[in-house]
Amino acid sequence: MNVGLIIPAMNAGTQFKKLLEQIDRQQLPLRRKLLIDSASTDETRTHAKMHGFEVVEIRREEFNHGLTRQMGFSRVAADVDIVIFMTQDALLHNDNSFEKLTEPFHDEKVGAAYGRQLPHEGASFGAALQRQFSYPETSRRKCYDDRKELGIRTAFLSDSFAAYRVSALQAIGGFPETNVSEDMYVAAKMLIAGWEIQYAADAKVHHSHELSLRQSFHRYYDTGIFHRNNPWLLDTFGKSEGAGIALLKTQLKAAMEHRAPLSALHFILDDAVKYISYRLGKMAFFE
Repeated sequence: MNVGLIIPAMNAGTQFKKLLEQIDRQQLPLRRKLLIDSASTDETRTHAKMHGFEVVEIRREEFNHGLTRQMGFSRVAADVDIVIFMTQDALLHNDNSFEKLTEPFHDEKVGAAYGRQLPHEGASFGAALQRQFSYPETSRRKCYDDRKELGIRTAFLSDSFAAYRVSALQAIGGFPETNVSEDMYVAAKMLIAGWEIQYAADAKVHHSHELSLRQSFHRYYDTGIFHRNNPWLLDTFGKSEGAGIALLKTQLKAAMEHRAPLSALHFILDDAVKYISYRLGKMAFFE
């Protein structure tokens, strides 16, 4: 299999150099390496070129999570069988992360795979717990029928560290024009078309966020708009609120076990903000 790598970036900072060095040490050879840069003012493009990346520069106002990835995919699709997507703020866990991520594609039924995201060193209790909930230790293959058990999480996939079979991505029309959840959109379309999605827990990166309440509000408001604009997703796989309730239960249980009442209060407030903003987005309240 020929494999390509695509990373969208903007002012990736000093940590990006570490990621580039980790990519160089990967056991899996890459046929194409493409950086799509949104007018960085630091050394992002220079460092990427030094490590053998092709660099395409776009204006910041041109960036769109879905269309920018589709543009990159279109540039490499003719030369590769599998394309890996990463974000600039992820770090590879070891030298076989790419190899482990692409192993599932030896099964022709697999259309996409995503790896396990571990918290960054020094991540907060809440950020680490979020990673543990979303990315468990055990791998799992997901198919369309799993929606009866997993609901909307059947289509969960994160292209902070994911790989797609080129033929499968082309067959479902590629990435959509959207600024959020382009990965879930693609996963859902693949599942409906009969492809399977592999969660590869042994393919690991470090990737976590420390979001403020304001940032959480904007992110989940946008997710609500996305679901409003794509009603077929919830109609097919089920509502998303169940996953949020399951997360809150996990958070509160962990807070009690660690005797951390302030963390429990923070989790309740944060999840309330997420739920309210998501509902407002679904109603297009500020549109």
